[in-house]
Amino acid sequence: MREITKMGEQAAATAIPQPVGETRPAAVRVRKPKSWLEERLGLDGLMNSYGRKAFPVHTTFFLGEMSLFSFVILVITGIYLGLLYIPSNVEIAINDQKLPQAYASVQFIESLPVANIFRNVHHWAAHLMLASVILHSLRILFFGTYRKPRELNWVIGVVLFALTLGAAFLGYSLPYDSFSVTATGVGYGIARSVPYVGGIVADLTFGGTYPTLGSLPRLYTLHIFVIPLLLAGGIAAHMAILVKQKHTQPGYSKRLAEPGKVLGVPLAPYQAILAIQLLLLMFASLFLLSAFIPVHPLAAYGPPGAGSGGDVKPDWYLLWVYGFLKMLPSFEFHVLGGTFNQEFVGGLVFPGAIFGLYTFAPWLDKTNKRVLNRYYEYLEPPRQGPVRMAVGVAVLAFIGVTFLAAYKEQLNLSVAALWLLAVIVPAVIGAGTYFWAKSGARNRPYFDPTGEAAHEVVPASEAVPGTAVQDDPEYALSD
Repeated sequence: MREITKMGEQAAATAIPQPVGETRPAAVRVRKPKSWLEERLGLDGLMNSYGRKAFPVHTTFFLGEMSLFSFVILVITGIYLGLLYIPSNVEIAINDQKLPQAYASVQFIESLPVANIFRNVHHWAAHLMLASVILHSLRILFFGTYRKPRELNWVIGVVLFALTLGAAFLGYSLPYDSFSVTATGVGYGIARSVPYVGGIVADLTFGGTYPTLGSLPRLYTLHIFVIPLLLAGGIAAHMAILVKQKHTQPGYSKRLAEPGKVLGVPLAPYQAILAIQLLLLMFASLFLLSAFIPVHPLAAYGPPGAGSGGDVKPDWYLLWVYGFLKMLPSFEFHVLGGTFNQEFVGGLVFPGAIFGLYTFAPWLDKTNKRVLNRYYEYLEPPRQGPVRMAVGVAVLAFIGVTFLAAYKEQLNLSVAALWLLAVIVPAVIGAGTYFWAKSGARNRPYFDPTGEAAHEVVPASEAVPGTAVQDDPEYALSD
């Protein structure tokens, strides 16, 4: 038995060639110990899954991030202001003068330099958020990226736009000065004008007959809690769908990226660095703007009752509704017990029609029905969609006329003249836009915005150093 074992060992020794020269010990792979957070949260896996997500490079794509960062700034400054503000219109005595508590608390905020600049930043951040949301949505509209498969995310974006307008309007009521009470009272009148249920809607929103003791607490709760919570949920859903469907891409990406892949810079670290730079730039710009341009000083209007609100005009983002109300003659008629008047038509039907047109744009656009099994993954040149571009510009021109109507008395314009402008200006501008978009169409190469492969595909890693290409397995299944 020992001989057999010995013979086996000799055979093994002759069968396996031995290395010549100096022998080195086999390399041993030593695992790096995991950090405390990694053991509990598995952050490396999260980074591997999402850290390399590609973000296409296009200047207009930052408009969405500006909207998000404006909301973040509004929340931060709003928390600070909420520590100093008192949502009550109960009168208290200050320096032998009776003032509503809300008015007095804003007066106190104005007396503190740091608090006052935070109030100004909060004001300008609201303007910036609305401007960013509008430009972001117009970019999506004119480039045609609201079409399949992004119809649902477009609808969510329109809802976020409406919620942002609602939050801005509710912010009017909080200073509770003469301007604030007058402007909010217009909103209360519009709410009451809803046929059949106007009284219930107004009481639920404004806490009773405005202004009453329940008005400010109700409006304050809607402004700082209900609508921001809805906005946060909507933004989260908007971003989740974006991650799931992948980002739309500029036209140049189609020549560089392979089918079913996204060309751009990775989330970590490049896109994150760009986002942080944008956030800091916005913060700095808003603070500089707030330091030199004060907003809505209380002394200019005084407490409610002490003076008239004057010819109160809302800020630019609600001026179009106010202007359209100026274009309507006074009327009232009754149908089955319900009252219909100009406040209801101008204050609710008109903006509802505009937002309805915006919401259903993916279904009104006939180009979204031509191709059933292909997705729109790239920005389409605006001139390639002349009807979409003409209609969009015509609607913007009509809204521009309503801005003029808001200054009807100052410009000495009659209602008939305004309606003549409202018909002629959009028609002329829309037609001009259509023919401009169509001009030279035969000489321009057609760009296919759907997710079809380009004739010549250049490997992205070779064409654009430093970019990332993200796989999209679901696209391959859909084509």
